[in-house]
Amino acid sequence: MSDDTPADDGKRTEEEPTTGSEAVTTVRITVEDGLWIAADDETGISSQGPTKFDALRNLAATLETVEEGDADDGDDWL
Repeated sequence: MSDDTPADDGKRTEEEPTTGSEAVTTVRITVEDGLWIAADDETGISSQGPTKFDALRNLAATLETVEEGDADDGDDWL
């Protein structure tokens, strides 16, 4: 199944080690109920999408948001 193919109803799991500037982590890719689910083992964060590409892109955006929050200087703006 290619990266841009919508998932069918079968369940499959793939593991893809990824490398960033600092670490190597494993992202688990699962297909459930017609959706691709990408889960980062290190953080426990996951995201989903109608294609494998979308699920990975959504996971990357979510991880970036979490990293930005972790790097926050603590200045309360509310």
